[in-house]
Amino acid sequence: MGFKEFLLFFLISSVTGQIHRVCISTSNPVLCQSLDKDGSRAVCQPVESRIDCALRLARNTVDVGVFSEEEMMLLSQMQPNDNRVIATIRDVNRQEPYAFEAVAVVPNSHTGGLEGLRGGNYCHPGFDEAEVRWSPRVLKTFERSVARTDRCPDANVAGKTAEELELETLSQFFPRACRPGPWSVNTTVDTNLKGRFSSLCSLCGESSGCAQYTLDMGVNVAGVSNTNRHIQALECLRTNGNNSVAYVAWQHVREYFTSRNPQDAEQYSLLCEDGTLSPLTPEVLSALTSPCAFVRQPWSAIVAASSIASTVQASMRSWWPNGANPGGNTWQAILFGGIIGGTNARVIFDDTLPSPANYTSAVRNITSIDATTSCLPARRWCTISSQEHTKCAWVRTAAYTLGIEPAVSCQQRTNTFECLQDIKDERADFIATPSNYGYISRQNYQLSALKLIQNTRSNPAAFSRVVALIKDSSQDITRFENLRSKKACFPEFGGIAYMAFVNAAQERGVISSSECDYARAVGEFFNGTCAPGALDATHAISESSTFDANTLCSVCKPTVTVAETNFTCAYDYTNMYYGNNGSLACLADPETDVAFVEIQNIDSQLSSLGIQGSQFRALCRNNTLAVSNGTSDIDQACLLAYVVDSELLARRSDPLLNSLSVLLDNLDQYFGYNAASGTQHINLEMYSAFDGINDLLFKNTAVGLSEPSTETANEPARNYIELFRHLDTCTSVAPPSLGQATRNYSMLTLFLLTALTRVFVF
Repeated sequence: MGFKEFLLFFLISSVTGQIHRVCISTSNPVLCQSLDKDGSRAVCQPVESRIDCALRLARNTVDVGVFSEEEMMLLSQMQPNDNRVIATIRDVNRQEPYAFEAVAVVPNSHTGGLEGLRGGNYCHPGFDEAEVRWSPRVLKTFERSVARTDRCPDANVAGKTAEELELETLSQFFPRACRPGPWSVNTTVDTNLKGRFSSLCSLCGESSGCAQYTLDMGVNVAGVSNTNRHIQALECLRTNGNNSVAYVAWQHVREYFTSRNPQDAEQYSLLCEDGTLSPLTPEVLSALTSPCAFVRQPWSAIVAASSIASTVQASMRSWWPNGANPGGNTWQAILFGGIIGGTNARVIFDDTLPSPANYTSAVRNITSIDATTSCLPARRWCTISSQEHTKCAWVRTAAYTLGIEPAVSCQQRTNTFECLQDIKDERADFIATPSNYGYISRQNYQLSALKLIQNTRSNPAAFSRVVALIKDSSQDITRFENLRSKKACFPEFGGIAYMAFVNAAQERGVISSSECDYARAVGEFFNGTCAPGALDATHAISESSTFDANTLCSVCKPTVTVAETNFTCAYDYTNMYYGNNGSLACLADPETDVAFVEIQNIDSQLSSLGIQGSQFRALCRNNTLAVSNGTSDIDQACLLAYVVDSELLARRSDPLLNSLSVLLDNLDQYFGYNAASGTQHINLEMYSAFDGINDLLFKNTAVGLSEPSTETANEPARNYIELFRHLDTCTSVAPPSLGQATRNYSMLTLFLLTALTRVFVF
């Protein structure tokens, strides 16, 4: 053994005994258990997502993680120099230095460069073709380069989606095309666009519905799949004459012209981004890389914390000396299968240990998000903490990396009320808020729900459930009418419990449905209440109200009594009766009669106050008393409200509501729970905890979005819309709808979008 070989052996031997902390998704606990065995040199570090892994790598609280191709593009922007790439992950059957290359193929007779394609035919593999993992940005890169679909200075953007604007431009450049698959994740918008721009489906074949190619592909050829969309796009090119172009993956160009149609290869060239042609000669087709490409994608990679990267790489070389799964039931094989892949996966170690920025820049660059062009302005997401702002920044850059439009921008304020004011004043565009703000946001800030948040069905506490509780000793309260002139406790003025009472009281006829001043309606019905916040400008029911709202705080008590006065209306915990637990304490006061509260976690709240639930009984919405006293087993039919716990709010008058609505559909599609983590381009869980912190941007109870429509089968969402129907009538403003747009098409689109699409059945 020579000195170099001995030194390498010594170095590897010295690190193989070291234990390394490996990021493993919390969705894969079995892998963690399998690694927890004698001799394992890998310790499982559970992470919520691979982005959480990147954050922990940068802080050196984990040692190593695996990232997809698009995640590497994201890391090059968000953490350009924080960590080190120690290896790439490739397919044993593919020797190319890139995960894929996206190229344009044209006949040799083509002239005029990119502009020379104007008026020609366009063949595309489709927007649901996942075989080479093309993101929306990759799928549209050629169109943006050629037709400039990212620039529309003369277009009227009001009421239009980003997809509509790009298709208007694209259809003017290419009069005939096949661009199969969904053009929008919103199915109603997609159907509408397919009808308006049917010319972009005209080359797909008979009865294709623009969902797929239905061309006659002829006989099957070994090694080439006739059902592959890239092969079909090349056949579309071949059968549609000289004035055509196909945008496809280089690996399938090689298959098509070497195995399927080799006799035609000499008639075609690659069209390069600079407008030149590169003929498909035998030498070119035999090469692993193309002469030119519109996109080259780096492979997925293994990334380690900078301080320990060389040590981790040396360890992995000893675990997987051939870069392959060593097989058997060893911990090395289990780890390989769990984080690297199947039998075809290979690890190729990189001795240079590049940073994410250096790793990707040699292959693919993405223009800075602040320097990019777009037909629509960025939609401004209002955040209320530094941690929430950081999560928003990751969502923003991840969406931009994938090419989701319009772009997102993040702006931080100190609390929800500042955000509501900013949205009203057009300094921000949207925010997700608890449903407790629904009344205030609509009445005081002229906002409405753009989307409602779907909650997990497995956790009843995820929904807002409101009940009216009276003292079990009360003999004179058996129906809502008996509450007149009593003393009442509310967690907060205008909150979900307050609205639930108003809605139920109107339904029972004890409050007039012609009264739009809810402060007066409640204040005159009861003989004193505690509704914290009733005197604050952020909560005011109406600027024109003449009602003296002091009576709405007459029952409240400060936590510290001041000699001059014992009066408070504060909507914080300086008010003894603020919040849900405060309302329960209020009801325990001998002077009060009824409390309207949410029953999530109510038993623990009662316990902390030293109060027994058996002291109370529910007054049901149907005007009867609950069968028995107590709070643990209140029937859902007895509730005053059973609604979603949060919503996404926007300005009613925003002319870009349509594009914002579809943007949120896209974020839900790519960063929600619609795709398993293994198939996501970027594993960023938008609804989950971020960096170990819960309820950032969305509550952790969120599982998706639904439309704010009474037609939805989602009962809590439907109930929530009904809860505000009277208030909407009073303000003479319906919830936001594309029906407010200026064009007939947008009116139809938004109406249908609100009423029909993306309905989740519970």
